[in-house]
Amino acid sequence: MTINTITKNYKTQFKGVLSVTVRALLDLLYPPRCPFCNRLLTPYDAGKINFMVAGSNVSGLERLLCRRCAEELSWIESSCPYCAFPLEEGKYHRCNGRKFSFQECCALGCYRGGIQETLHRFKYHGRKSLAEPLGKLLYKKIALEPWISLVEFIVPIPLSRQRLLQRGYNQASLLARVLGRELGLPVMEILERVKDTESQTGLNKSQRKENLRGAFRCRQEVPEGGHVLLVDDVFTSGATAHEASRALKEAGAGRVSVAVLAR
Repeated sequence: MTINTITKNYKTQFKGVLSVTVRALLDLLYPPRCPFCNRLLTPYDAGKINFMVAGSNVSGLERLLCRRCAEELSWIESSCPYCAFPLEEGKYHRCNGRKFSFQECCALGCYRGGIQETLHRFKYHGRKSLAEPLGKLLYKKIALEPWISLVEFIVPIPLSRQRLLQRGYNQASLLARVLGRELGLPVMEILERVKDTESQTGLNKSQRKENLRGAFRCRQEVPEGGHVLLVDDVFTSGATAHEASRALKEAGAGRVSVAVLAR
């Protein structure tokens, strides 16, 4: 074994010890809490979430959420592969005949209860720190999807300039950065809103579609035929993801997959 090899191994071990030490100090100063109920977490606290993708059961959630929330919140175990609509066993959802610009969608949970309350804190009350645990939980889900190995880069849904100034951050961008780190993929913030749309809250399906028509464009061409992962916080009617995906395809994308926290 050469001196260089020994030195390299020593540095790797030192970095590992340093990482564990830093994490222990941070846990002592800022104990990790469940993002949904704010309960203090311990290394033995987390349960498992059943994500029925290839029969998989997701564990390793000790620093992400508590056992009670893992067992009781409205996680999506089985869903339509196209629009992520939650499915009952033995049933299949055809998106009510709709055709989207994206090919598939993956959602972590249902937009209700503790998940909805947490997303409100993340989106409207300045809780940017929630991006880390929520992004890691979403990563755990999409890592099970058969198409994830084909994705080449990640694009977050953009906010309008006015809304970004009001809020101070784009929650989709924060999620995309966590996913990019976990997946080892580049994040490209190449979409922009060219139409200052009104809030989608309270609009019906046809109004949402019309409100977002032509709302996005790409600032640059994307790799011809590239596979994009489009990231947002919530999927409701699919109008936002549809229009954003259409803009990406007009710029050269060949396939668009969508990942959201809630459906």
